[in-house]
Amino acid sequence: MTDGPPQRVLVRLPNWIGDIVMATPALAALRRHWPSAELTVAGPPHAGPLLAGTELHDRLIELPSRRVAGLAGLRGSVEALKAGEHDLAFVFTNSFSSALVVALAGIRSRIGYVGGGRTLLLTHRVFRGREAGYHQMPVPMVEQYFRLLEAANVPRGSPRTVLATTEQEECEAEAWLKKMGLEGIEPLFGIHPGSSFGPSKLWYPEKFAAVADELSARWGGRVIVFCGPSEQGLARSIAVAANCRPVTAADVPLGLGALKAVVRRLKLLVSTDTGPRHLGPAFDVPTVVVMGSTDPRFTNTNLERSLVVRSGVDCSPCQRKVCPIDHRCMTRLEPAHVLAASERLLAGSLKG
Repeated sequence: MTDGPPQRVLVRLPNWIGDIVMATPALAALRRHWPSAELTVAGPPHAGPLLAGTELHDRLIELPSRRVAGLAGLRGSVEALKAGEHDLAFVFTNSFSSALVVALAGIRSRIGYVGGGRTLLLTHRVFRGREAGYHQMPVPMVEQYFRLLEAANVPRGSPRTVLATTEQEECEAEAWLKKMGLEGIEPLFGIHPGSSFGPSKLWYPEKFAAVADELSARWGGRVIVFCGPSEQGLARSIAVAANCRPVTAADVPLGLGALKAVVRRLKLLVSTDTGPRHLGPAFDVPTVVVMGSTDPRFTNTNLERSLVVRSGVDCSPCQRKVCPIDHRCMTRLEPAHVLAASERLLAGSLKG
């Protein structure tokens, strides 16, 4: 470890949107413990708009995708990190390549989890427990990042995730809502049905549509169906199946920054277990998560205004991207289950 407080700290961020959001409590703890240190975060391009508006970092280094940029991207990442002359690095990712890049950048103190051939690339190694059937013991990601900080004697802080919006993002959201005919309309409900993880996480368009119709009938307002770049067809399917004429982001896409600002305005978010579900709790928006194949213990924090709805079948969680049988963890989940959870969260925040 460095002699005395470090002057330049690097955090190699996770790659997934949800994991970056769940890393924000650790970033806040670092900022509080070493207020005079320059805190640099390095990660994928979407980390920029996701963390914009917060005061959790001084500098952001965008790293190219290893799959897209190949060896040239790896060399570029090494040079970018080397230029920062960091004293200490926390490696929040679990890949071999991320630990390799940090090591090749010549950062003297490197803290991360062992496994995947990374052990010799780290100077301070943190071990994780194992559980039968899993590569690692399911622990909330917020907790996992706090444990890395504790290896540097950094006290953990509040587990509350931290996001913010910029003035530009707020203007973009207002412009999008106006274009979609939603200016001044309340309440707004959001549905995010997609997942880049794989089809095992997906629920069914007709069931999301039934939820949208009942929310609209019960509370009024309008429903927005969000989608990522490859999920437009799914969003359109829900809009076609619903009677309440939901608005979709399929034809008029929302950037990540504007998405934050729109989610902040929602009365309720209903989502699969995907990255944007974490925007809700960060903005104190009631959030219902439809979960099937994944283990809720990885995200079991900040649930004061969130409810996870699961079918409870014996084969779940399996952590598989594609169900090898009949997808029963999702087929057995009905709109009534999601609506009951929604009613519980909305009680007191809306008047029927």
